[in-house]
Amino acid sequence: MSSIAASAAPAALLAEWLRGRDDAEITALLDARRDVATPVPAGFPVLASRLLSPSSLGRVSEHLTLLDLAVLELVLAESGIDLDALARRLRGRALKKQVAASAGKLVGLALIRGEQELHTAPAVREAVPWRTAQLIAPPDLADIDAALAVAGEDERALLDRLAEGSPLGRTAAAGPGTSTEHPVQRMLASGLLARVDHQTVELPWEVRARLRGELPLGASLKPPVLDGPPVPGVDGAGAVAALELLRHADDVLGVLGAVPAQRVKAGGIGIRELRRVAKAAGLPEERAALLLELLAAAALIAEGELDGEEDSVFAPTVAVDEWQRSEPADRWALLARTWLDLRRQPALIGTRGEEGIVGPLHRAARSTVAPQDRAAVLDALALAPEGTAPATADLHAATRYAHPSWYRRLTLQAIADIVEQAQVVGLVAGGALTAAGRAARTTDPAQAMAAALPKPVEEFLLQADLTLTIPGPTTHDFAASVALVADLESAGGAAVYRVTDASVRRALDAGRTSAEVHAFFAAHAVTPVPQGLTYLVDDVARRHGALRAGVAGSFLRSDDPALVAAVLASPAAEALALRAVAPTVLIAQVTLSDLVAGLAAAGFNAAAEDSRGVVVDLRPSAVRLPPPRSRPPAARPTLEQLADAAVQIRRQDAPSDDGAGVSGRELMELLQSAAGDGRSVRLGYVDANGVFTRHVVVPESVRHGQLTAVDGDSPRRFALHRVTTAEYAE
Repeated sequence: MSSIAASAAPAALLAEWLRGRDDAEITALLDARRDVATPVPAGFPVLASRLLSPSSLGRVSEHLTLLDLAVLELVLAESGIDLDALARRLRGRALKKQVAASAGKLVGLALIRGEQELHTAPAVREAVPWRTAQLIAPPDLADIDAALAVAGEDERALLDRLAEGSPLGRTAAAGPGTSTEHPVQRMLASGLLARVDHQTVELPWEVRARLRGELPLGASLKPPVLDGPPVPGVDGAGAVAALELLRHADDVLGVLGAVPAQRVKAGGIGIRELRRVAKAAGLPEERAALLLELLAAAALIAEGELDGEEDSVFAPTVAVDEWQRSEPADRWALLARTWLDLRRQPALIGTRGEEGIVGPLHRAARSTVAPQDRAAVLDALALAPEGTAPATADLHAATRYAHPSWYRRLTLQAIADIVEQAQVVGLVAGGALTAAGRAARTTDPAQAMAAALPKPVEEFLLQADLTLTIPGPTTHDFAASVALVADLESAGGAAVYRVTDASVRRALDAGRTSAEVHAFFAAHAVTPVPQGLTYLVDDVARRHGALRAGVAGSFLRSDDPALVAAVLASPAAEALALRAVAPTVLIAQVTLSDLVAGLAAAGFNAAAEDSRGVVVDLRPSAVRLPPPRSRPPAARPTLEQLADAAVQIRRQDAPSDDGAGVSGRELMELLQSAAGDGRSVRLGYVDANGVFTRHVVVPESVRHGQLTAVDGDSPRRFALHRVTTAEYAE
């Protein structure tokens, strides 16, 4: 590395070191720390300043392991330390090759610099998630336990408060001159607290772990080895969970399609509406809340206003129908990817927040870091042998090692909540990661889940007690057809339905004829159709339609004058404003659907018909809303673009030897000359997202700060202040 005066500013030292790195190393740095890459830095001093900014250091700290932080603490404490000395200081807690790999990683991230002697800038301490050095020396757990055992009531209260919230506390008692008998001074002396400055103390990592009942970790800086009991049939159990998820999602969509959920003033869905949806769908409230969050994030339900309604509601979108017709694995994959990317915390629903009890889709459950937390837990699960279920405490230790900067939020309870939700989704079964769960971290999990799911069936077993059993998963359309003629009694791997008088009438009311009902049972039953079922369908069909309702306001007719007279004499006649116009015909002032419903409430079952006398289906259509508009994800620079940016940084750092870099006046003269001569020009250009690109164009005009040129086959405008280089292409 070039020799630089020791008095140089830290950013200047880093900039000089960066100049000595080749373009491939700078490209790798920009790829690892993408927040500093856009817009393209105008030289290495600008890049060094960005690398040392608190915001960038805070982001890069999320990618540092416990060993990385220990190495970084040692370099911060002992500038100029070499690799052998690092390995000696961490002997017994990490292998030398692990220390060397960690140091290489930190060099690649520009957090430390050097080949033999390692240096860093004081500002890099911002990448350490605590204020005092905590990993340089191994913790003495026996001393911590002994100090906690003799701590007084006031001392324990202070320690517990710091363990549950921020580990930093401000107190004048931390300064010099305070009596050694003061509780704060006693805890500083015993190691239960660490002094940051004269007014600030910090709760050390291992003390916090002891207070919260968590496993100690700082004694070893080696990656934890995860193991656990084997879980037989983990992929099959995950497939069952996936099918349950889809069935429950359909149930919730059906409930909202019939009666949308009202939006509360604070935003989202209220607890009362959540309970209604859960009860109607036959689900626990926690499961219904998770499904509402997933369906909304997947744009399968949305907020909108219905015709004639003033208040906003949450209802299914038009995307639901196509999604329900898709293959089960594809349907599940949408919900699984949605859960992984969900920027919300469903576990907070039902808890009390600042604005009251948190409901589904309420802003209090928002969390920009939730996807990172889920990824961290699934990555930890993937470290265990396939088909094994590590304990939650071991998962906690693994996530703390991989992401120590998240130690305050990745608690035992938070990890348990994530694993529980992953089991509901089907990524985890019995505490073990499924094949689909492993695939979800890198590729599309639909293929892995398709291999685990049993093939859909469109058949059932009919029993003499009029129950029918579907022996496995089925398609959405077939399930809807079965639900039309039978009532669900129990769901699961083999759903059980029962055919009743009411269910057969429901099918006839929907326009099915008795012949079509008989044909449906005969076509899909793998067992003989019971005689009792045949009699039931014929009996209901014989009585069905004895009364015929049609449109006038509405009318009621029957071939049986006695039946019409009985209706006219019933209390429903007055409520429905029925009037006889013939011995077999009554008319009413209510709508056809209200007439049929009112008669049914009075014990008369009327079949609705159209003007041709054909039975019509009066069931209301499910509510549908347009899907919400989604913002496209921000474009990420490609490796090729980052490589171009590395070249551009070096070019802007020093005068160019090839004359490509030009001043503003030279740029104008070159472009105007090229426009007059029709010559091609090679441009370096930084777009509005800060991404550097190259173009070969034929300038047409230069005016008002804009270059109009032919780029390929089409005209395009370039802002002159974004042009970084220009030269003739010939």
